[in-house]
Amino acid sequence: MFSASVKNLMAGAALVLSAGFAQESRAEVAACPAAIAIGLTTPLTGNLALLGTQARNGAEFAVDEINANGGISGKKIALTTEDTGASSTDALNAMNRIIDSKPLVIMSSMISPHVFAQTEGVTKSETPFLVGATNAKVTAQGSKWLFRTHVHDGQLAELIPEYVVKTMAKTKPGIMVVADDYGLGASKGIQAALGKLNVSPVAVTSYAPSDKDMSAQLLEIKDKGADSIILFGRPADVTLVMKQMGDLGIKLPVIGNTSIVAQTTLNNLAAAEADGNYAIGGMIPQTSTDPKIIDWAKRVQDKYKVPADNFTVSYYDTIYLLKGIIEKVGCDRPAIRDALAATRDWKGMLISYQADANGDLAHTLGIYRNKGKTPELLGPIKESGF
Repeated sequence: MFSASVKNLMAGAALVLSAGFAQESRAEVAACPAAIAIGLTTPLTGNLALLGTQARNGAEFAVDEINANGGISGKKIALTTEDTGASSTDALNAMNRIIDSKPLVIMSSMISPHVFAQTEGVTKSETPFLVGATNAKVTAQGSKWLFRTHVHDGQLAELIPEYVVKTMAKTKPGIMVVADDYGLGASKGIQAALGKLNVSPVAVTSYAPSDKDMSAQLLEIKDKGADSIILFGRPADVTLVMKQMGDLGIKLPVIGNTSIVAQTTLNNLAAAEADGNYAIGGMIPQTSTDPKIIDWAKRVQDKYKVPADNFTVSYYDTIYLLKGIIEKVGCDRPAIRDALAATRDWKGMLISYQADANGDLAHTLGIYRNKGKTPELLGPIKESGF
């Protein structure tokens, strides 16, 4: 047993240590520049602009909130955004401009070819690099500076076939994807996962990102006797596919990525065209009953005139994750990188984030089904091991 005097001394020492740590933390943040620079590259023009804009909106909305509430320990965030367009070359040039400005942290988009083109340069700059790119291989490039805060195609490629076969009881799916790095990578993973379930797709098709007529691919899937369609694309082309299914009289259940339940897709479909289709992917705010999230989504739409989606949520969460880290470790790039790698159970708007060995932080997905033009959350689903 300790005497009362010893206990008092120990308590006093603890208070001194606590005060010392608090002063050290304040000193670290005080050492940050007057404006804490964060760079973002994302497509704001071209055929990928909608996706890039939603990511920008999430990051910018968080920055504006944080700055309006005093910044990070009194220091404002300065967000610089560069437009990548739809070209990987333009994405690399945009990233070089960001790197030249020497920001504390760099963020990039969900467009995987762009991120692949940018990774080497960002890694050489030794700057923490956070992305939403969905190709599973993005975080397998060997860069210790690269982290992803959105779910990826490798997770979907495992979970969607399992849901199709085990829950929907469909054993003759047709696969239809956009013919780029995003869609073709997903198709390969989906076929492998179906094989593990002893199921072979009756047709595997794709369409170019600029295509406007997908009827040939849809008719091939129908003619080969498919009982379902696994669809991977982006909101604009997914909208076309679903409309053309209606025009062709093809009535097969569709399941795919969250473009199927994205508000921007549903806004351009009739209720009959959208109804009954499924998606698995990043969490979207439209299905929440939480008044705070409903209010947040309304404020985002009021400001940008674009509905928030899963990428808006992810990039919003990313900024707040960085805020908490900088408040703890200051404006030290290696310390920020190490803190990102050590992230455990950090609670974002709709999910918790945990870093794995590859730098992936998002491991919770949603299962959705459209009821008319309204997406419903059937339930969350977690990647195995999380």
